Amino acid sequence: MKRFIIAFIAAYIFMFLWGWLLNGVLLKDVYAETPNLWRSQSEMMSLFHWIIIGQALVIFAFVMIYACGFAGGGAAAGIRLGILLEIAAIGMRLAIYAVQPFPGKLIVYGSVSGLIEMVIVGAIVGAIYKPASARTS
Repeated sequence: MKRFIIAFIAAYIFMFLWGWLLNGVLLKDVYAETPNLWRSQSEMMSLFHWIIIGQALVIFAFVMIYACGFAGGGAAAGIRLGILLEIAAIGMRLAIYAVQPFPGKLIVYGSVSGLIEMVIVGAIVGAIYKPASARTS
């Protein structure tokens, strides 16, 4: 349970900071090109708790899946899980692109950055959640 909690906290902190850097800094101008697709800044801030909850659920599910089927494989297994989950997310982004007027470059940027994010999340979780024998060696 302790490894689960530590892996959850570490991965959540990374995801939160990555999300801020990516969406709040690096892609800020890309989002500004399509203001009609987004809530106002003040409205987003009033709903910020949903971002926190959503990210926590993603990380909870990631760590739970890792613990139930990938534990023991270390960082490499976490990276594999991250890649698999991001492939699913890319599929969802493509489906959303077909029905909502998002710019194609946002789908590409989101998919590439999502892959980077989930590889790092997987490495974090796998490194923390490695088997007891590997931790003591």
